[in-house]
Amino acid sequence: PVLLEVPHFASLRGREREVVILRSDNGESWYEHPTQATEDAVTEALGASIEELDNEEDLSKKRIKRILTTDLPQYFALVTRVTRVKQESTVIGMEGGVLSSNVVPQVQAVLPEGTLTRPIPVGLQAQPIAPELVAKLLGNRVAVSPIVTIEPRRRKFHKPITLTIPVPRAAQKGMINQYGGDRPTLRLLFSLAADPNPAVWEDVTESKPMTLVDDCVSFTTTVSARFWLIDCQNVSEASQMASILYQEAVTVPYMAKFVVFAKRDSPEEGKLRIFCMTDDKDDKTLEKQEKFFEVARSRDIEEQEASARIAFMKEPKVQRGEAPQTPICNLNIRLPDMSESGELNSDKAAEFRKRHDFLRGQGL
Repeated sequence: PVLLEVPHFASLRGREREVVILRSDNGESWYEHPTQATEDAVTEALGASIEELDNEEDLSKKRIKRILTTDLPQYFALVTRVTRVKQESTVIGMEGGVLSSNVVPQVQAVLPEGTLTRPIPVGLQAQPIAPELVAKLLGNRVAVSPIVTIEPRRRKFHKPITLTIPVPRAAQKGMINQYGGDRPTLRLLFSLAADPNPAVWEDVTESKPMTLVDDCVSFTTTVSARFWLIDCQNVSEASQMASILYQEAVTVPYMAKFVVFAKRDSPEEGKLRIFCMTDDKDDKTLEKQEKFFEVARSRDIEEQEASARIAFMKEPKVQRGEAPQTPICNLNIRLPDMSESGELNSDKAAEFRKRHDFLRGQGL
């Protein structure tokens, strides 16, 4: 067996997300690497040599991903810019089985005997949605559950499976409603679209009887899809609100730092360039070719939005105990929409779009 350790810049948010490892023998056809480099698998493969290696927790802090393999393809790829929600996966056959989420323990899928006619890998994803994000986009009178996905998508089961999802909770307010027998504001949404197609949310509350037990809702389905609970007063707008929130929630976070470079051409004139960087270990073009100097660097932070706010102060910093400075000016920055590059011909542009769509399909 061969063990590779590869650095990455993904933001995994604890155990909420995971880096996808792809492999290819020709650079065109890619598929997910089947072997998981868990500590048990590494110990079994390497034996006593494991004592010299970091444990999984230390590797996670260092943002390093392990690849364990018994054969080497021509290419391995870590899809760090398109991480996906952590997926619990196991092979389930005719005898049925149970899948539970490690991210949201209350989320569970029960497949009874006879659901499947042959063994296949079945995956369960649970994506928590920050209540602060819900309040920001939809206000304080809307709450949602985690988004729950059964993979492979769009599969018809021979018997209904039972899904359990925790009820929606609002930011620091507990449940919006004390759910009883009548739950008019609690809606069950579902999306059948498979990646990379955009999710289309439908309200299926009336066709899916729900059972409330211990602050969780259970219901049955015969199709694998994405499911989501939303609590809102305007139930007719539930699907529309879900689409707005989902578009923001699936934006993939990554780790980067802001670095400022400066160059003085004369006593009266200087230049500043600000970069958002995931890696600065390659050939440093600014310093080596354009004679810029690095003058400031942030710590690693999670990036997600194409917008920022820069405040200019009169002094670089204030002494401890002094009153904070008032900015001389503030600049609100948002990246423009992508523009077509004149350097790409139609074939190269089509190839670029194909790769982009493929990566999104692997990650979201």
